[in-house]
Amino acid sequence: MKEVNAQEILAQVMGWIDSETVVKNSTRLQFLSEYKYNEYQRYGPGKQFIESLALWLNQFEEPDRPVALSLILDKLIFISEKEMSHLVKISYPDVIVQERLRLVAEEDEIPLHKVEALSRHWRFEELRIRSLYLGLSDGAHTNELRRASNGAISNEQIWQAYELGEAKTGDMLEALRKNVRKFRSDFNRSDDEEGRFNLVWLIDDFSGSGNTYIRYDNTERSYKGKIKKIYERIHEGDLVSREYYEVYILLYVATRQAIDHIEYWSERFAGEHGFKPPKVVVLHPIEKEYALTDPEDSDVIKIAKKEKYYDTRASDRHIAIGGTENAMMGFADCALPLVLSHNTPNNSIYLLWGPEEYAFFGLFPRVSRHRET
Repeated sequence: MKEVNAQEILAQVMGWIDSETVVKNSTRLQFLSEYKYNEYQRYGPGKQFIESLALWLNQFEEPDRPVALSLILDKLIFISEKEMSHLVKISYPDVIVQERLRLVAEEDEIPLHKVEALSRHWRFEELRIRSLYLGLSDGAHTNELRRASNGAISNEQIWQAYELGEAKTGDMLEALRKNVRKFRSDFNRSDDEEGRFNLVWLIDDFSGSGNTYIRYDNTERSYKGKIKKIYERIHEGDLVSREYYEVYILLYVATRQAIDHIEYWSERFAGEHGFKPPKVVVLHPIEKEYALTDPEDSDVIKIAKKEKYYDTRASDRHIAIGGTENAMMGFADCALPLVLSHNTPNNSIYLLWGPEEYAFFGLFPRVSRHRET
C-alpha cells in the first residue's frame, strides 16, 4: 500500500478531520516509521508501519483508539537492529576484556588501573584462550560477537547453542589443546595444566522475566531451565575445568525483573548443589519504571485487559510457565511496551505482539519459537 493512502486510511480510522491534526500526527508517525518502525522484520511482504498501524487501530472500538495510539507514541520502546548491533560490538572490549583484566588483577594483586601490565601478563592471554562462548538462543548474535573481537575469539571457542554434541565438543577441545600448547611455548609455562576451558560466557539478546534461564518447579520440587542444564554439562568435567571455572550470563538487553530473578534463583541453585554461581552482566537494563504498571498507565492497562482485544489461543502452556492464566499483560505479567526489531518478546503486552492469524493481531506480530501441537 502506498504511504499516502495508508495515511489517509489512518486519518479515517482515527477520525481526524481538520488538516492541522492530520499533518501534525502524520508527520510524527512518518518520521517514526522511517527512523525505526518500518524495519520490523516480521511484517509481511510489502507491509510497513503506517499501514499496519491503521489496520491495528481499526480493531479497537472508537473510544479506545486514542489510548492505543498514545501507547505507540508515548510508551513504546523499539530497539532497532542497529542499536542491538552496537551492544553486540561493545560487548567484547567493554565487558569481556574488562573481566579478564579484573581476574588477572585479583589473582596477581596488580592494581586494576595498570592496564598495560595486566594486558601483557601471561595469565591474561591464557584466560583468553580458555574462554568458551555459547549462545542461549538464536538471538545471541554469536557470529557478530566473534567478528567484533577482531580475532580474539576463534571459531573453535564459540557456538550458537549451549547444548553441544560430541563432535563439536571434540573439535573445541582439540583446538583448545593446540592453542594451549602454543601458549605454553610462547610464555615458557609448565606443561601440567589440563586442556579445559575456564571461563564460560552464556550470551543472549534479551530476557524479560528470566524464567527460561532458571526457575523452581514447586510441583516437581526441582530446578528447571537453561542454567541447570549448563551446570550439569560443566560438571561432567570433559569440556570445562571443575577445578577452576567462572560462568557469566551476558545479556545485551534485560529487564530489572529478569536480572533480579536470574541472580536470586541461580544463587540458590548453585548454593544447594555446591556450584559457583554465575555472574549476570547486562549492557542495557530496562528498569521497572518502564513497565506499564503505574497509575498513569491505567487507560492503557484497561484496554490491554479487555477480552475483546485478546485471543485465548495465546494462553498456551508456555505462557503458563510464567505463572499467569493469560498473556494480556505479557509473559509473567512483565507488562512491557517493548519491541525488538527481529521479533516482539511475549513479555510485552499482548496488544503489541498478537500473531497475525489470531482474532486480534498485534501491531508488531510475533512469531513464536514454540509451536503448539
